[in-house]
Amino acid sequence: MTTISILVFWLAVRRFNGRKIFFQMSLMGMALSLLLLTVSLAELMTPGKVGILYIFLFINCGLWILMGNKLKAAPFFHSGRPGSTGHSLLFINITSGFK
Repeated sequence: MTTISILVFWLAVRRFNGRKIFFQMSLMGMALSLLLLTVSLAELMTPGKVGILYIFLFINCGLWILMGNKLKAAPFFHSGRPGSTGHSLLFINITSGFK
């Protein structure tokens, strides 16, 4: 279902390319669906390994920052930047033994 929703949002992104608000809403829906898919895959591939989950989340936040810069979409940039910083700090704490 998540993969189907990513495809539907991708089609909406292509359809609403000229309309700023609909374009950004479709893009946000696609990004959140992709986030859900990567979290599900991380849990399926490595159950109970929180470090792998944080790596996937960090990559998603990095993609949001890049997308925000490239498409001039402020919501992506402003949600990706604190997310990547917070996940980096959590990952450092987990890998160094401080839980």
